[in-house]
Amino acid sequence: MKKLIAIILTVGLFAAVAGPASAGGRGGHGGHGGHGVGGFFAGLLGGAILGTVLSHSYEPVYAPAPRAYYAPPPEQVWVPGRYETRNERQWVPGHWEVERYSGHGEDEDDGYSRGRKVWIPGRYEEVRTRVWLPGHWEERG
Repeated sequence: MKKLIAIILTVGLFAAVAGPASAGGRGGHGGHGGHGVGGFFAGLLGGAILGTVLSHSYEPVYAPAPRAYYAPPPEQVWVPGRYETRNERQWVPGHWEVERYSGHGEDEDDGYSRGRKVWIPGRYEEVRTRVWLPGHWEERG
């Protein structure tokens, strides 16, 4: 609809400017053979209007949205199994021990006949152990 109105206005402008110039007496006789300076500017203005209307006669086309960027997945590497030596705390339960001492100067056959029972309370001890760590996949990156 806008296009039709612009074309009608342009044709009307041409008719208004060109009509008096050709009826004025210069018409087709003699000299310059044109419609003068008014006709030139009317043509220039009409061309600009038509050019604008025709260049915008299509519906706008929108570009698709840009694609989202996804980082590449991290690289997966196989780590083989291995033994590892660790210090671990291990509970040693309480127990009875026989504490022996020698009998100096007495006539005993083994030299260790005297002794007494002593309770040793439970405790933690640091023990070095070898532990197997199984192979596994690990992500790097």
